[in-house]
Amino acid sequence: MTRWTLQPVPDDGDFLVFGLPYAGTGASSFRAWPRQLGRGRFCAVQPPGRENRFGEDTVTSHQEFAEGLVAEIADRLDRPYALIGHCGAVPFLLQTAAHLERRGLPAPRRLFASGWGAPHRGLYGRLNFVDLAEVDMVAEIEDRCAALGQQLPREFVEIAADTMLADLRVQRGYRAEALPSRDVPVSVIGWTEDDVVPQAEVWPGWEDCATATFHVLEGDHWEFLRFPSALGDLVEQEMSVASSA
Repeated sequence: MTRWTLQPVPDDGDFLVFGLPYAGTGASSFRAWPRQLGRGRFCAVQPPGRENRFGEDTVTSHQEFAEGLVAEIADRLDRPYALIGHCGAVPFLLQTAAHLERRGLPAPRRLFASGWGAPHRGLYGRLNFVDLAEVDMVAEIEDRCAALGQQLPREFVEIAADTMLADLRVQRGYRAEALPSRDVPVSVIGWTEDDVVPQAEVWPGWEDCATATFHVLEGDHWEFLRFPSALGDLVEQEMSVASSA
């Protein structure tokens, strides 16, 4: 097991899918996701500063995230693999893919970018534009838990709120200057009931910076974390093709 994955990277499977967590969360946000995706395997990424890595400092930039993750999984990229992320995880996903290419390591066969618009057009979602000093982060975490039917002890909510604030501060500095090449295709996913990053904001512009395909799935902004069958089918189908190429 590496520090950057909550569970060991599987040794079996035709392909790997690394899941990058949503802002303010860790690898356990993928609790609804199975370890097996058809003939592939899923591995949730655990950044520093949360859950079992709470004693470590959070990253201060997207590049620091990419360097840390790549350093620990580089020797496990012996199979076709993908990176998948939702909303605020997408800039970290793109930076990581670009870093892998710059280092000459095996590039992802596909990226799955959910609930986020074209990166060169800026940031998305209300929390990336408000005055962070005026946001009740505890209330934001509680609302998120309620949407997912979860309840956390107050002390855990407060820890998650601090982590989300740190993540949002890092996000404010994102500039789409390091993007993977068009050799790395991107499956862009929008959600029919997403009121955080509506699907109308997701599509425009991706074709300017990536080899992208577009998919719309049923659900709200949090449906990604619930792992609906349509999302699992999409990942399995795309990666089955990629792993056989």
